[in-house]
Amino acid sequence: MRHSCLFAAVPAIFLGLSGCGADSGGGPSYPNPATDVDLALRSFALEDQSGLAPVLPRTIFRDLYRAIEPATDGADQGFADQLQSYLDTLMGLTPNAEGTDYVRARNPLDLMNEVITSGQVDSFNDGRALVRRALNNGDAANYNTPANDALIRFTETDPDSSTPPEDQAWLYPLLDWKSNPDINRIFRAFQFIATKPADPAGTVPELKSAFWSARYAGNSFGTSGYNAPEYAATEITGQTTGSLELLQEFVGDQRDTLSLTKGTTGSPGITVNGQTPDCIRVDMDYQNEKVHVYASTGEPSTTTTDGKTTANPAYCGNQRSGDEALLYDATPVMARSQ
Repeated sequence: MRHSCLFAAVPAIFLGLSGCGADSGGGPSYPNPATDVDLALRSFALEDQSGLAPVLPRTIFRDLYRAIEPATDGADQGFADQLQSYLDTLMGLTPNAEGTDYVRARNPLDLMNEVITSGQVDSFNDGRALVRRALNNGDAANYNTPANDALIRFTETDPDSSTPPEDQAWLYPLLDWKSNPDINRIFRAFQFIATKPADPAGTVPELKSAFWSARYAGNSFGTSGYNAPEYAATEITGQTTGSLELLQEFVGDQRDTLSLTKGTTGSPGITVNGQTPDCIRVDMDYQNEKVHVYASTGEPSTTTTDGKTTANPAYCGNQRSGDEALLYDATPVMARSQ
């Protein structure tokens, strides 16, 4: 099982998680309070409600979804519409009439983050309180569900008539909080695995599995309400659309890096410059309001010559400024969501 060390394998901006694997807690003073959670919810969908604080600005893809719209019509050669449609399918997003934003999100990642923010689950509140208390004392502590053989299950009690049974119960085999006093940071991670249909011919949602993690500033981390991450990472495997990785910086350079790659069950199916690449990388530069799109087909991420392995510069994930398949001005996002 993967744990909360996702950032350890990505660029230097995400480092600081040494020793962040799952464990049973921070010692006798900080016992791991993770327990089974079985939460019934009328709906899994998130929508902004009149008179209440909006929830959609906190969803994972809100900034990117809006910003990839070209500032000048046609400059993106139709790329933005394709990527938004891809995210609609994968993340259960319902676009607005213009197709420039979404008005509803129904997916297990945004729902878990919102349930934690809402404070309606005692076990989750205990996890936040544990790492906050430990950090205040200059100690490390860990809330971890696998260590306590605990499972999280959300059940939708009033689903749409078109929702298959397999998409009415969401299972999370991992939820983890960890305090790191050495760098005054708190980390959170969770994993989702889709339920397999009882009938092999049954309909299942596109999102097959996902892993999400984030780093939080210790000084501002609260035990209630919403905590804004400094960095976040999302990894998703689709049933037919390959794999997705999103790295987000909410401090410093203020950027998102989205990677779409071909998986064992399919590819993104997005056309760039008349081609359908099996690897697409989107660098969203919010400060300079630019969208950089890199693409490659049939290129491995590394090559080996005379026993020496090096990064393949032709691979979309390794391409640099000047190699873009598309480069265009983004729609400004006035307040980068956190």
